[in-house]
Amino acid sequence: MLIEKDKSALIVVDVQEKLVSAMPKPHKFIDNIIKLQKAASILKVPVIFSEQYPKGLGKTISKMREKNNFSNIEKTDFAIPINSLSKITKVSEQIIICGIEAHVCVLQTAINLAKEKKVYIVQDGVSSRHEKDYLTALSRLDKHSNIQIVSCEMVLFEWLKTSNHPHFKNISQLIK
Repeated sequence: MLIEKDKSALIVVDVQEKLVSAMPKPHKFIDNIIKLQKAASILKVPVIFSEQYPKGLGKTISKMREKNNFSNIEKTDFAIPINSLSKITKVSEQIIICGIEAHVCVLQTAINLAKEKKVYIVQDGVSSRHEKDYLTALSRLDKHSNIQIVSCEMVLFEWLKTSNHPHFKNISQLIK
């Protein structure tokens, strides 16, 4: 099943100051999340950001907050509470997830959402402090029947469907 912009929502999990500083460099996953965020804004796909205990781990990094086109959920559970996502899950059948850490908050949120929704994990839009945790998370998620592993470009081009899309030029500029 292809990802459809009118049926999807983007969730960005815990891309916060102190967590980002613990991720391996370079932070290419952040560039991909920003591409997804910009495309979602252009295509009017709902975006939600979560923050794990922001008093201790800081806010979502500033270059993501500048876009100002998202809702924010503060949490202490590792998984985003499903009831806090009701606004988007009522209208969105497909949930695209990116963020950190792949083996903790991303994984737990995805597994919970996959009980009711089709979930897509953006493999080049997630990270963990240790590569083995990242790889183990992707392997575990890939075995779930309602979760698919995708790339940032896959999401962008599936949202567009055709080079005749009115926003094709704007979106294709994001990946150059």
